[in-house]
Amino acid sequence: MARFAIGEEVKISMPRAKNKRGVVGVSVMFTTSPEAKFDGATGVVTDINPRGTYGIPLYLVDFAGHDNGRIGIPWTAQWFREEWMVSGKRPQPIAQPQDHGAAEGQAQTSNPREARTN
Repeated sequence: MARFAIGEEVKISMPRAKNKRGVVGVSVMFTTSPEAKFDGATGVVTDINPRGTYGIPLYLVDFAGHDNGRIGIPWTAQWFREEWMVSGKRPQPIAQPQDHGAAEGQAQTSNPREARTN
């Protein structure tokens, strides 16, 4: 089942690891892959290939129309694995309704010591 839908905004996040100097960055296993150039870029999913390479679903992400100037992406669309993408939406805080019924009910409970003496 696909975690991302067509039209959803996503951010590319390649696997992180320390290099020989101890600096954390894109894992050395992926630094030479074309997808590593898109690390941190934001785009929109435009197509899904459920039977990608080696049976891994692939998502076509279009970066046109987004401000990715600081990243310097080489082209505007690229196929990515699901584990290299993070949802671009920030979770909205859920407003919980206030329930005053529990506090009112506790004020009316009897004292257990009084209940035993009666």
